[in-house]
Amino acid sequence: MHQNNLIYKGYRLTAKVSRGGDAIEPQALPSGPVFTASVMVVQAGASHDGDEYPVPQFAGGGFVYSPREAVHAAILHGREIVDGLTNTPS
Repeated sequence: MHQNNLIYKGYRLTAKVSRGGDAIEPQALPSGPVFTASVMVVQAGASHDGDEYPVPQFAGGGFVYSPREAVHAAILHGREIVDGLTNTPS
């Protein structure tokens, strides 16, 4: 199973995967399930839930064909967010 949590530069990134398809136009429906994701970003030692961010790849109506791909996209976007928060390159 692909890990959906990562500690990166002192922040915990958590991918929240959803089975997609609701926003896809009927003529464009794929034959199998599709997935989207968002990412939660919270300081690693914090006790609150953190902030949830949409993944640009999915916010525009995109999707992927496996949960693993959705997790990967969300974690990559989370790393970009943390780099922006900490003003450090990856």
